[in-house]
Amino acid sequence: MKTPIYLLAVMTVMLLTAAGCGSKKDEAAEPASTSTDTAKEPVITEEAGEQEEKEKPVDLSGGLEEVSIALEELQSAIDTAPQNAAQLQASGKKVEEKWDAIEEQVEEAHPEDYKNIEESLYPLIDETKKDQPDAEKIKPLLTKTIEKLNAFQEKTASNS
Repeated sequence: MKTPIYLLAVMTVMLLTAAGCGSKKDEAAEPASTSTDTAKEPVITEEAGEQEEKEKPVDLSGGLEEVSIALEELQSAIDTAPQNAAQLQASGKKVEEKWDAIEEQVEEAHPEDYKNIEESLYPLIDETKKDQPDAEKIKPLLTKTIEKLNAFQEKTASNS
């Protein structure tokens, strides 16, 4: 008579232990909070941060300054390491990203200037995207783009 009760008690303890182990796994999946009073901060992935950055309206004068700085970095890359394809590509990509951030604003507010700048900017960006960018092709495009961008910056600054 004692054996079935003993067997039933052992099985109940085993089931409770197994059930308890399963709940521990769920708790381990969630990080423990150090304080119950603190609010959880949302986790922002790099993609989400980039998405938010693209959605933010960019100040035109600040955006033009960023494009100008990116162009100067490309100029520096051409001057210091014209054969370094990776550096030219990275600098070209940065120029493109900075221009993309303000492109719509420029196109809507100043369509003629937009067209003028892009006549040299897009061929410049296209050249930097090549597997082996040609520094000799980039130099005149870069010079023209910098001149056009500087003239546009002066124009927008005087209109403010």
